[in-house]
Amino acid sequence: MSRIGVIAEFNPFHNGHKYLIDSAKEITGADETIALMSGNFVQRGFPAIADKYTRAESAVIGGVDVVFESPVIYATGSARDFATGAVAILSATNSVDYLAFGVEDEEQNFFYEVADILADEPPEYKTLLNDNLSKGLSYPASSEKAIRKLIGSKVSDIIYKPNNILAISYLTAIKKISSSIRPVIIKRCDAGYDSIDLNGKFASATAIRNALSENKSIKEFVPKHTSKPYDEFTKHAIPDSTWLTPFIASRIIYDRNLPPEISQLDMVMDMTPELLNRLRKAPLPIKYIELQDYLKTKNLTMSRVSRVLLHVVLGIKTEDRTNSYENGYAEYINLLAFKDSKSSMLREIADNSKLEIINKKSSFDPTSSIGERMWQLDKLATDLYNQMIYDNLNIRLHGELSCNVKVVK
Repeated sequence: MSRIGVIAEFNPFHNGHKYLIDSAKEITGADETIALMSGNFVQRGFPAIADKYTRAESAVIGGVDVVFESPVIYATGSARDFATGAVAILSATNSVDYLAFGVEDEEQNFFYEVADILADEPPEYKTLLNDNLSKGLSYPASSEKAIRKLIGSKVSDIIYKPNNILAISYLTAIKKISSSIRPVIIKRCDAGYDSIDLNGKFASATAIRNALSENKSIKEFVPKHTSKPYDEFTKHAIPDSTWLTPFIASRIIYDRNLPPEISQLDMVMDMTPELLNRLRKAPLPIKYIELQDYLKTKNLTMSRVSRVLLHVVLGIKTEDRTNSYENGYAEYINLLAFKDSKSSMLREIADNSKLEIINKKSSFDPTSSIGERMWQLDKLATDLYNQMIYDNLNIRLHGELSCNVKVVK
């Protein structure tokens, strides 16, 4: 029996996700699906449309067999961190045969060509990369420019599209960590990652979230019954990045009144000297959206800014990423939801996995420093999300240690 792995945010689970899973099963003949899903915050540094257990339950209703959580350090990282951490965790379960992911362009040879360069880092690539970095370009911009020099101008038309970037990152990670997982590349059938169009059967997660915020029906764009777990959230308001304002503002105010030698903002993961300088000069008082606009520059995308601001609030440091990369990527894998009929599958995963599966949260006791730190950050992210939901929606969610895994009949 073979299994497909899917790395996703399910924000929310929609017809495109079901299409990806069904297509991958048809191509591979696989029987079961394991998903590694972002937790309460997604890669852009924004709060998810609903808490991770609600979204995981929706995905299982939609056809996924088991949903685990991607640790917040990876789920809110760059495309490289997002992909590398997730691929390493799925590989460590020893239970995933294929990794299915969507792309905007049918350029599989190109994706593999770029991934080979990034994984192997040949001398000519390193020379070009370092030359670009020395000119003050960001790492992503320096890498893209080096690849364009080696492969040709067509890279610019493809590499900037979000799902293509992730596809290349997945392929790079699979090769770099020598994973036995085989990639399955599926052409997306919606209008694109950021499209706001609501036409036909398929719509992007962005378009669906926009529709929910405007109280529009989304039933045509999500599998039957998958929207039911969201009812408590969607009858109020959709979680918004602006809800982070008091948390990031208090952190900046606190840092601004510390002596420079005591501040630790320069240690924050994905922080750059340019961003740190602008952050310290930001006018106060300030709202989150104003801060985003103030910090964004030609070299600092809005997504990068948002991720760093979340890392500031959560205290995620560069050394956290370094330690995780150097110590096996993870100690555990947090179970969020599964089909009741797949209990035997879950036991098999637990028997084969190098990672401890967290089922009963209150009794989990990490045995390594990396496991202890990751669990601390994951619990912190849950507490932060829960506080935001309570502040703005008056909904009281369970803390991490008292959460129950969702079992779908």
